[in-house]
Amino acid sequence: METSVKPPQRHARRWRTVLLALLAVGFLLAMILTGKLPETRQLAKFEARGVLAVPPAQVRRVELHVGEHITIFVRLSDHTWVSGHDQEPISSELQEHLEQAITFMHTSRPVRVMPRDEYHGTPRHEFGLEQPRCVVVLSDARRVLLAASFGTDNPQELLQYMQLRGDQNLYLMSRFVGQAWEHLGEHLAWIPTIP
Repeated sequence: METSVKPPQRHARRWRTVLLALLAVGFLLAMILTGKLPETRQLAKFEARGVLAVPPAQVRRVELHVGEHITIFVRLSDHTWVSGHDQEPISSELQEHLEQAITFMHTSRPVRVMPRDEYHGTPRHEFGLEQPRCVVVLSDARRVLLAASFGTDNPQELLQYMQLRGDQNLYLMSRFVGQAWEHLGEHLAWIPTIP
């Protein structure tokens, strides 16, 4: 007469399932009581290392030059953005694009920084900086925080050349940083610009 081995295996699986469920409930209770996930040491904390040193919320004025047109945005005390020309609030979609573009300047670090002596023999038009695709000037209530010119893409078309006003270095940035400003410029057809 043969005995079945299936009941003990089912019994062991059932206990494992119950044990895992209890551990999951315990983990959820710990999260509820502490209000956060437990910190693990293998995860590095995020540090913003973009070219904009201050938090995006400190930017109160944006001047965007695309081609021959200039559009100015001003952040009001209630954090609403208005077009500087007529003080009309901009659409929520446009505001989202603007906030995202500013955030990229704060969080996206340059992929490469080229000191002046590394590129001094190359004409500026090779980088698209003689006539930049767009220029962005970010200010707080008192001073200019950052002025950046975005040029052409690198030969592999993954990065874009950028130069900061008053800085001799040339920066290679991920394309999405400059594209965020260019994309914003594409949505400005209805906002009056300064020719």
